[in-house]
Amino acid sequence: MRTQTPRFFHVQPFKALMLSVSIMAALTGTAAAAQPDGLPVQPAITSAMAAQSVMLSVARAGQRLVAVGERGFIIVSDDNGSTWKQVSSPVSMTLVKVRFIDELQGWAVGHAGVVLHSQDGGLSWSKQLDGVQAADIELQEASRGIDEQAQERLAQARQLVDEGPDKPLLDVLFLDARNGWVVGAYGLAFVTHDGGLNWQSIRSRLDNPNGLHLYSIERTGTDLFVAGEQGTLLRSSDEGQTFEALASPYEGTTFGLQATGSGSVVAYGLRGKAFESRDRGATWQPLDTLQPVTLTSGLRLDDGSVLLSDESGRVLRFAGGDTKAAVLQIPKTSYFTGMAQAANGDLIISSARGMLSSALAVESPEHDQ
Repeated sequence: MRTQTPRFFHVQPFKALMLSVSIMAALTGTAAAAQPDGLPVQPAITSAMAAQSVMLSVARAGQRLVAVGERGFIIVSDDNGSTWKQVSSPVSMTLVKVRFIDELQGWAVGHAGVVLHSQDGGLSWSKQLDGVQAADIELQEASRGIDEQAQERLAQARQLVDEGPDKPLLDVLFLDARNGWVVGAYGLAFVTHDGGLNWQSIRSRLDNPNGLHLYSIERTGTDLFVAGEQGTLLRSSDEGQTFEALASPYEGTTFGLQATGSGSVVAYGLRGKAFESRDRGATWQPLDTLQPVTLTSGLRLDDGSVLLSDESGRVLRFAGGDTKAAVLQIPKTSYFTGMAQAANGDLIISSARGMLSSALAVESPEHDQ
């Protein structure tokens, strides 16, 4: 069993540090407009600098690009990332991740347990879940148990209610318009089977007794994988009904999972560690990322190759079964946080300095020496 450690703020790499800083900003900056339950309710402000603010994730919705970031900012581009415009957001807390299943349906998650949903390609958004509701769901689920483990979970659920809606959700994955999962800090995990209208806690299905942070959820083949801090690595082979702990290739934090075109899965994170499994997580092969710099996001390109970005501003490419990275030449560098491929093939990057666009001009880059 993993040992208990101090929570959330002990993780030092940029991605975790930015999450913790923006949590504080979101909570203190909106206190005046909070409800009695502590949840900030005002929409995001309109800002001419939204596209140059800290953006944490970007996704493609058909021909459109959608990015999310600090202060609830949501921006869209209809010209492959050349220009961006801000759209209305119902929340003012930081949004961490956005994903679309097609050109219309998408979801975003962030601080205060927020889940947002769009049905029009990111032009408008509605709130489906928040931290207050999430804590209530946890409490109701935990109250049904009668054994010793259930009593401990009940105590944790009551603590969630008492502490208020300060726990961020960090990733979202929908398989279709009805079935989706969200995961987050302190072991938060929820599932919906009606497109987000109703949510159910699945904390008890995950082998995560210490409530370690869950940073990423991904599907490859018929398997669901969840990864997080301290080597947390879980797999479900029954559509999320149960999750089993896997032997992790690394004891440090895994910030992301990326499915490949060949059916394997790549896990990446702290100190530049990256591993690929081609046998459903049974074994893992290390990938050479050339430098011990924390990896922050992944992307599968249309050609099947996989990109990984890091907090120094590098973008690494693994193609054709390569286990050693090739470094793409990106004109501008920053703290990269997310990637998407535009309809015209360009690489679109979210970063601490806003949005960047770069043509994938290096078709066959040489390995860094």
